[in-house]
Parts: sequence; C-alpha cells; structure tokens
Amino acid sequence: MDSPGRSCRLFGAQRSLHDLLGGGTVADVVLWRRKEVAGGLLASVVASWALFYCVPGYTLLSFVSQVLMILLAVLFVWAKAAQLLNRAPPPVPLMKISGKSMSEAAEIVGNFVNKVLQDFGNIALGKDSSLFYKVAFVLLLTSIVGRLTDLITLVYTSAVIALTVPAMLEKSEKHIARFLEIASTYVQECGRACEECKCKMTKRMS
Repeated sequence: MDSPGRSCRLFGAQRSLHDLLGGGTVADVVLWRRKEVAGGLLASVVASWALFYCVPGYTLLSFVSQVLMILLAVLFVWAKAAQLLNRAPPPVPLMKISGKSMSEAAEIVGNFVNKVLQDFGNIALGKDSSLFYKVAFVLLLTSIVGRLTDLITLVYTSAVIALTVPAMLEKSEKHIARFLEIASTYVQECGRACEECKCKMTKRMS
C-alpha cells in the first residue's frame, strides 16, 4: 500500500490524494486504508439497494420500522423476563446528546444556512456572476440527472462511486498521469500543426 505522503501528480496536484480528501478517517475509508469499514459500507449499500429495488413493496421506511419494532419487542420481553427471573436487565446504554454537541451542530448548520442565504442574495443582486453560472450549471445538471433516475438510486450510485473511484485512481495514479501527459503532448502537437497549416494558407492567399 502506498504511503499517504506519496505525491499525487494528477492534474498537477502536489499533495497526495489522501490529503486532498481531508486526510482523516473519511479519507482512510474512501481510499480503503481501513478495508473492513470500506468493505462493510460498500456491501451494505449494494445489499440495501438490492433489497429495496428487487423485493417488491419493500421500502426504506417499512424496513426501518420493522427493525425498530423487532428490536423494541426483544428488549421489552427481555426486560420483563429479567424482572420475573431476578436477572439483570438488558444492557441498554444511556442514549443522550450533550448540550455541547447540540450547540456545535446547531452552529455548523446555522453557518451553512447563512452562507447559502448570503450567496443567494449576492446572486439575486447580480454581485457574483461566476457564482451564478456555477449554481445554474449545477441546477441544470441536477435537473437532467433527476429526469434519468430517482433520488434514492442517485444516492446509492454516488455512495458506490465514492467508495470505488478514488481508490482506483490512487492505485492507477502513475498510469493515469502518464496517459494524461501523453494526451496533453498530443493535443499540443495537433494545435501547433493546425497553427502552422493556418499560417501557410494565410501566406498563400496573401
């Protein structure tokens, strides 16, 4: 396995692909440095997609409801049986979100919403033309993709791509970089040939 510090030369980048993805746990999973977690996520995504699309009448909401119903029923019966038999109750952990975590999450969401509203205001007032073109392109692309597939399939496909393409890019980085370099050289040579041909034709016509 290549080290995380190995330089990534794709598109002229000087940092490794691991660093470009954030360099944390998410990057480790996406690049299959933690194979168990990445493989489990990929298997879960594929299995859930097959379950909800191959089994007729089965949806995510019904699946979650049935799992929670079975879990609560097992814990309830376990607790009642433990009371009758003087045994220990089921080991249910204390589930509570701290006020600090809630404040941090609210701050992150608030900052994101304020940034979106600020960008929307800049676009509406004509202050940021480049941002307008970027947003318009993204919305147009989203509209086209939305006509071809539904949201759930798009989410599944995006998850599979995120768990496969970056790892393949890192593994084949040298070959891809060599191919891009050859293609760039070929395009430059074609451009110079076209320019020379254009100059010759201009001289002949003059």
